[in-house]
Amino acid sequence: MWMKKKYVLDFDGEHHSAVVARLGNKTQVGVDGGELLPISPHHVLQDKAIVMRFAGRLHLVHLSGLDSTGTILATINGRPIKLSVMDELKAQAMESMGDGSGNGTLCADMPGLVLELKVKKGQAVKKGDPLIVVEAMKMQNELCSAVDGTIKAIPVEEGQAVNPGDKLVIVEPESTD
Repeated sequence: MWMKKKYVLDFDGEHHSAVVARLGNKTQVGVDGGELLPISPHHVLQDKAIVMRFAGRLHLVHLSGLDSTGTILATINGRPIKLSVMDELKAQAMESMGDGSGNGTLCADMPGLVLELKVKKGQAVKKGDPLIVVEAMKMQNELCSAVDGTIKAIPVEEGQAVNPGDKLVIVEPESTD
């Protein structure tokens, strides 16, 4: 029998629901009410992160610990998230609150080296625009903006070593007025 657990993911204030189902060594994940899809996780960084294929794309998930409220701190593809384990009632209450807009902060999800800055402070960017290239585990990762906005700060330089959680690029989201 598949064992299911419901999670609420907080991506910079945007709440998403996820269901993780397990049966033996098989795992399936459904996001925002979508169909449960199989994932193929591979542990990396001494079991502190996983690379998994979900919906045809590879995702790097790095778990970096718990905060004072018991929320799991993590990064997924460079985006910081808070992961809360919810009972069904609390998860439904969180989902009914609706989505907020992200704050645009892009953080390192694993140790790496900044290879290239693709933007400058004050530059306008659109969601999906490439911001920075970071080399980690002998792979070059082009990280993109999660929001439309303007580059507020770039607290790193090309050639700089970064650690999980380090801020890489801060985008000030466009006003939604």
